[in-house]
Amino acid sequence: MLTGYLQHHWAGSTAGVAAFRRVGRNLPDTQAAAEIRDLAGEVAADREALRVMMRRVGTRPSVIGTTLARAGELLGRLKPNGSLVHRTPLTDVVELETLRLAVTGKRAGFEVLRAAADDDQRLDPFALDRLLARADEHLRTLERLHVTVSRDRLVGHPS
Repeated sequence: MLTGYLQHHWAGSTAGVAAFRRVGRNLPDTQAAAEIRDLAGEVAADREALRVMMRRVGTRPSVIGTTLARAGELLGRLKPNGSLVHRTPLTDVVELETLRLAVTGKRAGFEVLRAAADDDQRLDPFALDRLLARADEHLRTLERLHVTVSRDRLVGHPS
C-alpha cells in the first residue's frame, strides 16, 4: 500500500512542479510571478524529498503514472476562460486556484506519511514535519497571491 501511495503522490508532484514552473513563467503580475518561481523551486525540492522517501521504502516512481500526470497537467491548461487562443485575466485566477489545490494535496500526502512514520522506520518523521511546515508556508503565500491577483483581475485593475 505504501509503495502505491508514494507513487501516486510522485505522479501528482510531477504535475504540480510543471504547473508551478508554467505559472511562474506566464503570470503577468511580475511580483507574483517571481514569488511563484521561488515556490516552484521549493516544490521541486519537496518532490526530491519524496524521491528519497521512495528509495528508503524500496520503490521508485511509476513511469506510467508520471507520464499520465504530466499529460493531465498539459490537458489542464485547456480551461473555460472565455478564450482558447489568448490568455485572459480569468486564467490567472484559475491557475492560482490550481496551485493552491496542488499544495493542499501535497500537504495531505505528507500528513498521511507523517502519521505512518510513527510505525514505519523507513519514513523520517522529522523530514516530514519540515515538509508539512513548508507546505503550510506555501499555502499562506498562495492564499495571499490568489486573493490579491484575483481581486485585481475581477475588478478590472490588472497588476
